[in-house]
Amino acid sequence: MTALTRRTLLKGSAIASAAAAVPAGAAALRQAGLVVFDSRLPESLAFARTAGAVRTLDLAAEHYAHFATIRSGVPQGKSLEGLTRWSDWVSLRSELESHGWRVTAEQVAAPRQRLLRWSMARR
Repeated sequence: MTALTRRTLLKGSAIASAAAAVPAGAAALRQAGLVVFDSRLPESLAFARTAGAVRTLDLAAEHYAHFATIRSGVPQGKSLEGLTRWSDWVSLRSELESHGWRVTAEQVAAPRQRLLRWSMARR
């Protein structure tokens, strides 16, 4: 049995806050064509696990080819959902907007980690 330390308490809080980042309309996530996350970040990983989407894209594992994967991997009429760092969001948003995607929601989910919860849909 491990002792309750400040570190374990903070880790538990981080995962709990990731669950809170999932919007009340979680049914919308089940309609998502693709969920984008970063497995290096506990909050983002928890988000992907609770999203319930069929397809996911882990930026940590597929960073070199994520634009091509997103462009080719989202079924028509479906949305993109994500919980990523600000820097990843900026590059993803710029690239996807140039290919006909538009932002439908954007919210700061974890200010300290600069994580954003976002959604995009085809124009």
